[in-house]
Amino acid sequence: MKNFIKKIGAVFLSLTVAASLLAGCGAKTTEPADASASKGIFRTLEEIKSSGTINIGVFSDKSPFGYVDENGEYQGYDVYFANRIGEDLGVKINYVSTEAANRIEYLQTGKVDIILANFTVTPERAQEVDFALPYMNVALGVVSPEDAVITSLDEIGADDQVIVISGTTAETYLEKNNPEIKLQKYDAYAEAKTAFENGNGVAWANDNTEVIAFSIENPGYVVGIPSLGSADTIAPAVTKGNTTLLNWLNDEIKALGNENFFHADYEATLLDTYGKDYEDTLVVEGGAAAVFEHPRGVGGGAPAGAEVSETFTEKGTITVAASPTPHAEILAEAAKLLAKEGWTLEVTEFEDYVQPNLVVDSGEIDANYFQHTPYLDDFNEKKGTDLVAVAAIHYEPFGIYPGTKTALSDLADGDVIAVPNDTTNEARALLLLQDNGVIKLADGAGLAATVKDIVENPHNVKIQELEAAQVSRVKDEVAFVVLNGNYALQAGFSVAHDAVAYETSASAAAKTYANVLVVKAGNENNEGIQALVKVLKSDEIKQFIDDTYDGAVIPFED
Repeated sequence: MKNFIKKIGAVFLSLTVAASLLAGCGAKTTEPADASASKGIFRTLEEIKSSGTINIGVFSDKSPFGYVDENGEYQGYDVYFANRIGEDLGVKINYVSTEAANRIEYLQTGKVDIILANFTVTPERAQEVDFALPYMNVALGVVSPEDAVITSLDEIGADDQVIVISGTTAETYLEKNNPEIKLQKYDAYAEAKTAFENGNGVAWANDNTEVIAFSIENPGYVVGIPSLGSADTIAPAVTKGNTTLLNWLNDEIKALGNENFFHADYEATLLDTYGKDYEDTLVVEGGAAAVFEHPRGVGGGAPAGAEVSETFTEKGTITVAASPTPHAEILAEAAKLLAKEGWTLEVTEFEDYVQPNLVVDSGEIDANYFQHTPYLDDFNEKKGTDLVAVAAIHYEPFGIYPGTKTALSDLADGDVIAVPNDTTNEARALLLLQDNGVIKLADGAGLAATVKDIVENPHNVKIQELEAAQVSRVKDEVAFVVLNGNYALQAGFSVAHDAVAYETSASAAAKTYANVLVVKAGNENNEGIQALVKVLKSDEIKQFIDDTYDGAVIPFED
């Protein structure tokens, strides 16, 4: 079994905040943590408590979020939070200075137990680490000199360069959405700041909290684009699979919300920089991300740029077992939509067709997506399971493809049409020929039809029955071939463009062999399952399927 987990938490919008005002958590050291101190790739909650020290990765040069003051002490919004973590765990803190580019590496190698370093939650990062609940809102922003303000990315010339920090969401966003923009990359915040001040780039793209702080603290600069792309959140991260520490952090964040801890954190560490206007915009209490709005006029007379995101509330996790293609791929796209509604989708891939049903029947996993109803019914009967289909999502259609002729209207007496010879696939092929007026089958033949059930054959076509894999190989010798999607693609056909005709959602075959979402009986109306069904049947997923599979996979229309 190949296991991958896609965690794309709904409440995780990204933004990172560091902290100041070190609360009393015992003595602190600032030497790099020794990765060998970890057991495997992470230390469990109990191992951390037993050791008496927790290793927390923070920035050392990003005031007011994470920085080292003139006395050599770590300060900032993230540090304020880290101090409380140490206090409530009853352990000392070993602060480990980190850069944006090595946050994931430090977790995966056991160098740190937690990252609190402006870590924006993204689907890609969530595959590498586990994010806890968010504690701050964020989006991207772009700052530029006030005498040459950039208010739109369209204003950046072909020879201009934009400064970014390696490993940040600004770098990822611009490379994906604006590959034509030249980027000047720096590993450290201080290096990027200096380069920008020296005029090495026409603008600097970073988390908007950071560019806003820069413009406020440095006259002569303006945040011309205060919100770029979607609103995100910042959250603590732990090594993937470290569930004991992750669960503790989530409980801690929820509990701290009851005392408005992060508002106190903001007022202690960020108020002097951002003022009261931003407090409710940026702060997330109890892990529930709030609406993100920008006050008008950011920096030295910056233009208005208010943008509002959706409101996100964490609802829970949905677990699904799936085969890799196309099912897990479709679910990966669905996870992005579910995240916007507050749901985290975890997908486990299976290579076989037995375990996905067993883990759902046992309650280990909520649902599966890999099979059609005939297989499900047979499995229930033979294995004694109690599984039910809750929605038909897609089907993989049979199509009629050109051989020596390209239009069914050109059929002549005696023409040959090749079809698969196994029971199920031959019946589907014959039904498709019937639906397109080539033959007529006996009433009731249905999905058990064979050539013996042909009762009308106006063109006296000869049906050539071949092993499924052989059908496409005779396409240059027969008038038409009838193939399923996989064999059509292997033969070089574009299902969407080359098929003369294919099964529609209204066909008996599509209704019977549509791939379904399956749950244990009694869980059909579970809130998470219904949310998943809604997304899988959405126009966005239908468009994704159409764009991705070239007709070899088609959304099933009820």
